[in-house]
Amino acid sequence: MASAYEAETVPTLRSFAEEALRLAAPPPGARLADVACGPGTLALVAASAGFAVDAIDFSPQMIALLEQTARERGVNGIHARVGDGQALPYPDGAHEAAFSLFGLMFFPDRARGFAELRRILRPGARAVVSSWQPMERSRAISALFGALQQALPPDGSPPPQPPPLLTQEACRAEMGQSFDEVAVHPASNQVPFPSATALWESMQRAAPPVVLARRRLGEEAWGTIAPEVGSALARSLGSGPVILDLHAWLMVGVAPERPRRSA
Repeated sequence: MASAYEAETVPTLRSFAEEALRLAAPPPGARLADVACGPGTLALVAASAGFAVDAIDFSPQMIALLEQTARERGVNGIHARVGDGQALPYPDGAHEAAFSLFGLMFFPDRARGFAELRRILRPGARAVVSSWQPMERSRAISALFGALQQALPPDGSPPPQPPPLLTQEACRAEMGQSFDEVAVHPASNQVPFPSATALWESMQRAAPPVVLARRRLGEEAWGTIAPEVGSALARSLGSGPVILDLHAWLMVGVAPERPRRSA
């Protein structure tokens, strides 16, 4: 999925990366960390602006794509490596800003992820972590996953749980265990598609929950489900152009002088 994610999702998420960098306000030339960096949406923006970036992700394919893109664009200043965001291979206080955009929210141990971000920051530096707002805020996303849930065969497993950090209160509570002065900022982006069909085709290639469902079911079963979802999506969204509206939270916290005991 890595190459499709880079091609179709990175342009969509770039505005969130630019806003996160603005909110962190690191000094010129500072060393930053991009944790769960994926194909480097934020790392490439930051390095192009003159920052030094330590980028880390658990997917070798994502790191390879980041390194390839940096070479092709002539972007210097990125040190990319495969690794675990819950056990960062960086010394204490080595960074002047740290980020995890739509990554830390999925960590098995989010508290450890926040604590590691705090550990690698100098006191007074900022971390920015993003998560998604409730799905119901996006008409297209609600229609898509509603249609997918209706089409998927029951398999006896419990219903999927909503993603974490959906509310400002939850964001403040979790980040506040490791950071001071936590503020939660809304951020939105709109992505046009020529039709509901085009949106569904893109989601099948690059949306992780859809790709995982397709892999779990296998291509034969997916060949029956996909047209059903596409038809339902077209009925919900109409036959004309479609806007995919994305709504996120950007959590900003300040690294305290001393780590919290709870971290």
